Amino acid sequence: MIWIVALCLVCFAVCLPLFMYYKKTMRYHLAACYKSLGTLCSFLLALIAAVRLDPRCSICAVALFLYAVADYLLEFHLMLGAGFFLAGHICNIAFFAGLASVSGTHLIFFLILFGFFAFVFYRWKKQIGQQLPVFALYGVGLCLMSAFAAGCFSAQTLSGILIAVGGILFYFSDTLILRRILFPTDRWISWIIMISYYAALLLFGIACLQL
Repeated sequence: MIWIVALCLVCFAVCLPLFMYYKKTMRYHLAACYKSLGTLCSFLLALIAAVRLDPRCSICAVALFLYAVADYLLEFHLMLGAGFFLAGHICNIAFFAGLASVSGTHLIFFLILFGFFAFVFYRWKKQIGQQLPVFALYGVGLCLMSAFAAGCFSAQTLSGILIAVGGILFYFSDTLILRRILFPTDRWISWIIMISYYAALLLFGIACLQL
């Protein structure tokens, strides 16, 4: 399976610069296509794992496909894209819950992640304004997904560790996205967002191959 992971890395290395270039030149449809294509690489890993190794990975494959759709839509409609991301989070929560029994560890991770998000929302409440209910709903979904991912660490397996790290990277990426939406940011922030996001999805996909 090493060859397919290497292929995904090459795809990321091609899609990310092209996405950033076309977004900078305001060719948004091309930018969205390359961004979504990069996400589909991780979807391919989960799909192969579902077909050849463990049918449970089909749930993660659905989640990653929803993320790919969301990546395209997000460039044109924030709320619609966020809705597809939220649907993907729900699928991943179901997948992660099947890998590690829900325990107090999950609750602790959720309280930490949600507490930080609540603090951020309080600090930026003026900038968020009337969008608070929508952002809050997505934030809860993100915190749950990341907490369930982090909870997989308790399984003490390679796949569990990869998923835990991926969940935290996803959370980190989305936190930076919120800041970019609300405040002017430098271009290098967008690079960090995309690198951490693609890394999270790649870890999810590789974790599926380890089951």
